[in-house]
Amino acid sequence: MILNLLKDSLQTLLHTVTDDNLDSYRIRLTEYSKKIVLSGCPQLTTQFLYISALPTDLDAVFKRTIVSDVNDGCLNHYNGLVKKAKTLSFRNFEDLQCLLLRCPWINEINLSIDTSIILSKYSIISSRSEVRRDVNRNLSSYYMQSGLYGTSGNPVFSNISKLILEGRNDITDMNLLEISMLKSSLCYINIKHCTLLTDDGISTLLLNCRKMHSMVLSYTSFGNHSIQTLCSLDPSDSFSYHKDEHAHVMAFRLQELHLEGCEGISCAAMSQLVSNMNIVKSLCLRETSLADGALCNFVGSSLEYLDISETVVSMVSLAPVIRRNSNLSCLKTAGCRNLLFEQGEVQSTSGNKYGRFLQEITSTCYLEDVEMGWAFCPVRVDDLIPSFSKVRRMTVGLGTTLPENILHALPEICPFLESLVLRFQVISDRVVRNLLESSTNLQVLCLHYCLGNLTSFSFQTMAPALRILRLQWVTPWITNDDLTILTQNCNLVELLLSGCKLLDTSSQEIISSGWPNLACLQLEECGQITLDGVDSILDCKALEEVLLRHTGRGIGRTIITDAIRELPLLRKLALDLCDASEGGYDTPNVPEGKMMRSVRMSRCKKSAAAARSCFGEASSSSSNRKPVQHRETIVLEWSSRQLTTTVVEERL
Repeated sequence: MILNLLKDSLQTLLHTVTDDNLDSYRIRLTEYSKKIVLSGCPQLTTQFLYISALPTDLDAVFKRTIVSDVNDGCLNHYNGLVKKAKTLSFRNFEDLQCLLLRCPWINEINLSIDTSIILSKYSIISSRSEVRRDVNRNLSSYYMQSGLYGTSGNPVFSNISKLILEGRNDITDMNLLEISMLKSSLCYINIKHCTLLTDDGISTLLLNCRKMHSMVLSYTSFGNHSIQTLCSLDPSDSFSYHKDEHAHVMAFRLQELHLEGCEGISCAAMSQLVSNMNIVKSLCLRETSLADGALCNFVGSSLEYLDISETVVSMVSLAPVIRRNSNLSCLKTAGCRNLLFEQGEVQSTSGNKYGRFLQEITSTCYLEDVEMGWAFCPVRVDDLIPSFSKVRRMTVGLGTTLPENILHALPEICPFLESLVLRFQVISDRVVRNLLESSTNLQVLCLHYCLGNLTSFSFQTMAPALRILRLQWVTPWITNDDLTILTQNCNLVELLLSGCKLLDTSSQEIISSGWPNLACLQLEECGQITLDGVDSILDCKALEEVLLRHTGRGIGRTIITDAIRELPLLRKLALDLCDASEGGYDTPNVPEGKMMRSVRMSRCKKSAAAARSCFGEASSSSSNRKPVQHRETIVLEWSSRQLTTTVVEERL
């Protein structure tokens, strides 16, 4: 039934209505229902949602009329029909529009969409947009286009306290102004990756919604103007008595603030913001201008989550923060090279320049999530016990090298370990095998650019809990036999392989039949896997993300159309023009109701002619050319409004 809905939703529904058999199309709602999650279900179209709540006593002809009217966009006609039919399926609902849009007790709305890539971080060569043809208005577009207030001036969503709009790159400052109408209730907002918003627009929202205490603003234009708003006196609170003079500003009341990738913040503004946050529990300042001067001004003691990765802070400012926040359970400091230094000089306490950093962690925190590199270099297993005994997620990267005895002892040090990411570490069969055998909760294992003498023996053991396996340039020896053994030992939903040059066209069948539930598949520099096309990969119907680069010159021109048609959940597709059997790929406009969000096509310097053909031009040559260096990437992004084609210099 679901597959039929995915292929042709309207005809399937009309056929079912004619047979008057709607038992399988019900969404069960009662007076006790509190939350409905329909994400990841492309078969649940607007027509389906309408028909799923119809009363059972309507005749088939009437139901068929309703489905047809909704498909034609006759919502007003439909609402009239529903009212005539007295749709009273549930005690708390007046009609279906109330069910979907006007439930006064709703306090949380999540309209987030998948984020493909942050193009603003790269050098853009050209960009063009093509408006999409909107056949039907879905729930989210209805909300964004109709505003928060109806024609009567009364709020549609009057009690919303939490609003999540992550990834919606079609939201503008005007939409934020509409959202400001929720000033009496809105406490939490997530506008991460909403790239069209300006600092002034965000500032206006903050100025109006003074009850806000949690904000996820990562990769937006949040900057100095917004910080001034956060740190200015609240007129409605200025006459209240507070022991702390900072309590009159909005920043003082913040409990969660994520500013990852917000590059428009000056050092002075960052210092002002940090000095006003006293009760914050979750703070992410990754990839910002944060430095010692600002972090030294932070006096909060309620932190549970702290991410300062890719900043220039040192132990001068970080040590007091760790010492003061004993409830810290997540600490991320990857890429903080200055942690090795204090006041410009290398730490040499007790002859160990890493000593103070490790000492602060182990004497204060009981971490559950840790991500670090520079300044983290334990020499004894005892150094990590018991502080790491509760760790569930660990990432160790560039800037340190964990000795083999520590890596081998990780199952003992972290008995609850669920996710392990190792970058640029020295590993061995002994280490990997022990991890898979002894870490019974391990669901994620990622080995990136690691050195050592790994062989097929590493993965010849059962790992029933493992779901995500990423092997990036660490296993060049993998063969089809090794893949077969892997399929027998673990049930993966995500697989990433890079540099496995011994794989061939038979590998596709092994992967698709061994892991039919794969949601993510990334293959790069993996022999000749796609030399005969991608038929077996398209058999993995659960795939949401696919990357194929330098895997064999056999991918057909219609790959994008084929993937959209055969993989109903596909959101991201990344290809390389070197693998195109006909020199390029067709780029169709994605029809309504599909999940596709982005397509990336990289090209090497020797495949410039192939790039032209992907826009409909003929390729000048079909000879097999070996790539030398990546030149640029063509990025296609679909939003609710348009298709944007961007060419960037880097390989994405």
